[in-house]
Amino acid sequence: MGAGVAHEINNPLAIIAEKAGLLKDILSADQSQPDWNKFLKHVDAILYSVERCSKITRQLLGFAKRIDVQRRPVDLKALITEVIGFLAREAEYRSITIPVTALSDIPTIESDPGQLQQVFLNIITNALEAVDVGGRIAIALEANMSGRVAVTVSDNGPGIPADVLPHIFEPFFSTRKEHGTGLGLSITYGIVEKLGGQLDVRSELGRGTSFTVTLPILMP
Repeated sequence: MGAGVAHEINNPLAIIAEKAGLLKDILSADQSQPDWNKFLKHVDAILYSVERCSKITRQLLGFAKRIDVQRRPVDLKALITEVIGFLAREAEYRSITIPVTALSDIPTIESDPGQLQQVFLNIITNALEAVDVGGRIAIALEANMSGRVAVTVSDNGPGIPADVLPHIFEPFFSTRKEHGTGLGLSITYGIVEKLGGQLDVRSELGRGTSFTVTLPILMP
């Protein structure tokens, strides 16, 4: 089912990418048009977003087949700061603060930056949806002696009921009813495992939720 959904999404994405690419060629060939540079930036933004969506569908296909990991050096704090930048407008609009703190010296790790970006985008987006206006999301990074780095994303939202907590990483399980697909956390869990890491959650009703992503400094 997941593979079928991914293929169906990829078809319109391919059309959008083709048409946006054609627009870019036209704009690039005629720079006399008013505001051509501004329109070119908009087209590039469309192409970038299509590529991001394509990566998500490829991750969904990972339920059916293996997706190769692209290993590179990753500065985790810089990557997380970049992810927060994607969500900065919504956070600012709702007066939500998202401080990032390194509790120890954080080494550069070996991992897949694109897939890690998706992991933290999913987790921080969930936290934003959980907190009210004026809420707080705190992100803490810490290296340990066993050659791993832990990133904890904590929110002061309503928390997750104890009977729901064991199911949140199950495919198609959602607490948001018609507004959720139930795929975000299950895909996130699968990506973290594939990168040699571990994803844990702690939550208490009325006191918020914390997700901890523990990653190896060097991938196995």
